[in-house]
Amino acid sequence: MFTIDERLKGLPALKDQVMSLHESLNQPHLAVPGRTAGPAKAYILGLRGPSGFAVFVYLWLPQSHECAVYMPSNRAASAEQFEGEEAEALGFVESMGFIMDNLNFRAKPAAEQDQLMKTLPVFQRDPTAVGKPGSNPGVKPAGAAQAQAQAKAATSASAIGKLFGSFVVLLLALGGCKHVPTDKEQREALALYDLAANLAQKEPQAALVELERSLALDPELPEANHLKGVLLHIAFNRPEEAIASYKKALEVRPNFSEAKVNLANVYLDQKRFDEAIALYKEALNDMLYPTPFLAQGNLGWALYKKGEVEQGITSIKSAVTLNPKFCLGHRNLGQIYDEKGAVEEACKAYGKFRDACPDVADAYLREGVCLAKKGDLAGAHKSLQGCLEKSRIEAERDGCKKLKDGLGPPPPEAGGQ
Repeated sequence: MFTIDERLKGLPALKDQVMSLHESLNQPHLAVPGRTAGPAKAYILGLRGPSGFAVFVYLWLPQSHECAVYMPSNRAASAEQFEGEEAEALGFVESMGFIMDNLNFRAKPAAEQDQLMKTLPVFQRDPTAVGKPGSNPGVKPAGAAQAQAQAKAATSASAIGKLFGSFVVLLLALGGCKHVPTDKEQREALALYDLAANLAQKEPQAALVELERSLALDPELPEANHLKGVLLHIAFNRPEEAIASYKKALEVRPNFSEAKVNLANVYLDQKRFDEAIALYKEALNDMLYPTPFLAQGNLGWALYKKGEVEQGITSIKSAVTLNPKFCLGHRNLGQIYDEKGAVEEACKAYGKFRDACPDVADAYLREGVCLAKKGDLAGAHKSLQGCLEKSRIEAERDGCKKLKDGLGPPPPEAGGQ
C-alpha cells in the first residue's frame, strides 16, 4: 500500500543505496490530489538501508513542476520481500495508466549512474527547479563546489535517515587509535555489502568473500556483520562464529532487532532456550521491528521446546494472526498438535499451511500424512497427489508416491459406483 507523504519533495539517495529504478515511457494525464492536473511521469525507486529495503513511487508533473512522493507501508522489507514490494509498486503505477521501463541502474557504468542522479527529478530536493532555465542539479556554483562536495555524503545520508526512520546511515566512529573509515571507505563497504546481499541466497560462498572485503574497509558495519552471521549460521553451520558476528553488529547498533532475532535463532538451535526467549521478547518490544511475526513465531517454538507447551501454542497463534501467510508458523503449530496427539487440530493447522503456501510440497505431504492418521483416505490421496505435483525434489516425490501407493486405491467419490 502506498500513501502520499506531503513532507517530501524528492528522494535524494546516495548512489550506493539505489537498488532499482524504473521510469515511465509515457505521460498520462493525471489529477493528483492537491496538485494541478496535467501530464505526469512516474518513477519507482528501490532503496536499501541498514534495516532493510523500501520501494517508493514518485510522480512528476512537468507542466506545474510539482511532485508527489508515495511512501510504502513496509519501509524495512527483507531482501526476500523486495521483489514482491517492487511488483506491488509496478502494479500501483500501471493502474494509473503508466507504462514502466526498468532502467537497470545498478548495471550501468558509474558515470551514467551519476548523470541519472543529477538529472532525474526523483533524486532532487527542489523539484520546482527541474527543467527551468539556468537550473542544472548537477552543476555547483564555483565558489561553493568544494564545500558542497564535502557535505554531499552527510546531507544525503541525513535526508535518507528522515525517510526511513530506522534506516540510519550514519555509522558510529569510535575514538582512540582505531582507524576510522573514511567516507569513501564507508561507501565502498556498503556497496560490497549490497553485492553480498544479492549473492547470499544463491552463492553464499561468493557472498561471504564480499562481506570479508566490506568488513576489511569498515569492520564496524553492522549490516555486514549481521549478514555474515546469517551465512555462518545457515549456509556454513558455524554457530559460534555466527554468534560472534551477531554480537559485533549489536555492539555498534544495540537496537538492531533483526540481529537479535537471528542471534536468538542460533541459541534456539543450541537449546539455549532462556537466552533465545529473552532476545525474542526484546525484539517484540521494538516498535520499529518490521517483522514481529517472525520473533513471535520463534518465541512460541522456543517456549514449546522448553516445555511450556500452551504458552508456545498461544505465541505461534499470535504470529499467524499477525501474518496469515507465515508458512513456518502454521507448520510448527501443526507439528506441535501432531506431537501432542491432537490429530484433528494438527490437520487443520497443516491445511492452513497448505492454503498459505500452495506451492510448498511439504505442506501437502504433512497434511496428507495427518489426514491418513485421521482416517480420511480420500483427503490423504488428494493431498499426497498435490505433493507429487508441487515437489521439485526427486527424493521428496518418491516419498510422496510411496505413501500414496501405501494407502491403496482411493475410495470412490460419494455417489459414484
